[in-house]
Amino acid sequence: VRWNAGCRGYLLYLEQAGILSPIQRELVIDRLLALDTDDIDTEQIKWVVMMVLFSQPGQEQSYARMEDLVFAENPGWVH
Repeated sequence: VRWNAGCRGYLLYLEQAGILSPIQRELVIDRLLALDTDDIDTEQIKWVVMMVLFSQPGQEQSYARMEDLVFAENPGWVH
């Protein structure tokens, strides 16, 4: 699996912004590695982060912040 510097930087940004804890970051990495792909991009990271946050109790605020990031960067999407 290939990660570019942008992917690593995006995970670091999410952790520093308080959206992901170090444990959640590792869970996201684990789930990304389980994908059937050779290349990981930031779009995949965004959706895996949202799935991880959604599946954990008490993460509603972090999920909402991540959702705002995803949809703010993709204004053509409606939710």
